[in-house]
Amino acid sequence: MHLQNNEQQYQISLQAQTNYKVIDHNQKEQLAKLSGQLLQEGLRPAVGDYVIGLPQPDFILIKQILPRKSVLQRQNFGDNQQAQVIAANLDHIFITMSLNQDFNLARLDRYLTLVWDSGANPVIVLTKADLIAADLLAERRAQVAATAFGVPVLVTEQDRPEQVQTIFAPYLTPQQNVAFVGSSGVGKSTLVNLLQQETTIKTKTVRADDDKGRHTTTTRALYVLPNGAKIIDTPGIRSVGVAGVSQTATDQSFQDIATLAQQCRFNDCQHQTEPGCAVKAAIAAGQLAPGRLASYQKLQIEVQYAGLNSRQIGQLKIERMLKDVGGVKGLKKTLKKK
Repeated sequence: MHLQNNEQQYQISLQAQTNYKVIDHNQKEQLAKLSGQLLQEGLRPAVGDYVIGLPQPDFILIKQILPRKSVLQRQNFGDNQQAQVIAANLDHIFITMSLNQDFNLARLDRYLTLVWDSGANPVIVLTKADLIAADLLAERRAQVAATAFGVPVLVTEQDRPEQVQTIFAPYLTPQQNVAFVGSSGVGKSTLVNLLQQETTIKTKTVRADDDKGRHTTTTRALYVLPNGAKIIDTPGIRSVGVAGVSQTATDQSFQDIATLAQQCRFNDCQHQTEPGCAVKAAIAAGQLAPGRLASYQKLQIEVQYAGLNSRQIGQLKIERMLKDVGGVKGLKKTLKKK
């Protein structure tokens, strides 16, 4: 990489709509603005991005976004289906889920799929273990282990900061970029504060009426630990859109179903009413939970709908419903015979 004039390499440390901050190689943070060319081309850096910038009297002018080694993004819902970049250049992503009322295995499946698709390595973090009974903790740890297939699982308690620093230490070595993702109120910002050993992020207590945390983080920000490791805290994600992810990422999240599917009689088996379906047989034998297949099928449908307009989605739904009679063409043939 050849730098011209006074250009330097920086890393995006904060993004709040169109406002940015960057850090240099000495971890000094400065305000930054996008160049006219980036604005014109619609290019927007994300927290974690490495950029080329030109120092100005009061800010850094961002002129170029460097290639990413990984990018965490989710699909927007509604008419605007453009992918939303959450963070870039991550080594590990901590999927954070509390063990009380936020516990949701189907949502965990979706987060795992996003992380596998990003190119970073997932780590599952279960928070608030001190708020549930020991037998429920053991049950939910076993459920997560059965879903995660070898993904590391960390369990934390809110009142044990030394424990938090110890279990995260292997992932926070110098120059590592990591991020916390999860729903609002699961304790992401609290963990970041504990790892920094100071309170730099505002947090709120859980609501007494439903045991759920309150949304606090509204921007994406990067924090540098004394050893040089960098942590990105992200706002809570209400809806985890997975449209646009690769089939490889889906298969990594559902390795049990992907393995069983190889034994199905038909290569294009949808695991519904087809004869010789190894996945349905595993459910009948009690070897696979029905909810696991339902989560997989829902995710697969969302992936298939990516980039389609409402008319195309309608046609795809009809084809799916008529699959057993050979689709729309097969139905027409059947009606003609009658």
